[in-house]
Amino acid sequence: MMIPPALVLAALALLAACKEQRQQLGQALSGKPPVIAGSLEGAWQVADLNGGGAPANIAILFDPGDQNSSRVTGTSGCNRFAGNWRQDGAALSLGPLASTRRLCADAVMDTERRLLSVLASAARVTYLPGGDAVLSAADGRKLTLRRPPTP
Repeated sequence: MMIPPALVLAALALLAACKEQRQQLGQALSGKPPVIAGSLEGAWQVADLNGGGAPANIAILFDPGDQNSSRVTGTSGCNRFAGNWRQDGAALSLGPLASTRRLCADAVMDTERRLLSVLASAARVTYLPGGDAVLSAADGRKLTLRRPPTP
């Protein structure tokens, strides 16, 4: 019996969309506890923007501040941004975010727009076994962050 190519492609797409869940399941099956908690505090680099890879020149700093004034700042490819953030377990809220208004190449501006949109919409954060943080919006868009290498 031949499996229709469309069914194979759909199954592969589903597997790719579930990468985070597969990694956590693999961690649990290996006898190690899954990574379910962590903190965004500190410096990060964008490892992936909604499945499109790692854009250049993007860095994010989550400053813990105090209970009422935690700040997020960063570079979004062309401009700098800043705003408020709060994390309560896996629940996350960012914003409002403000940004400088430099003009750059269209492709850089498009990446920047997508990045800021995902950041402003992020409602959940999960952590992968390797330490990456995945910020997820309710509509399924994701931003994967990785700690920068230490010098």
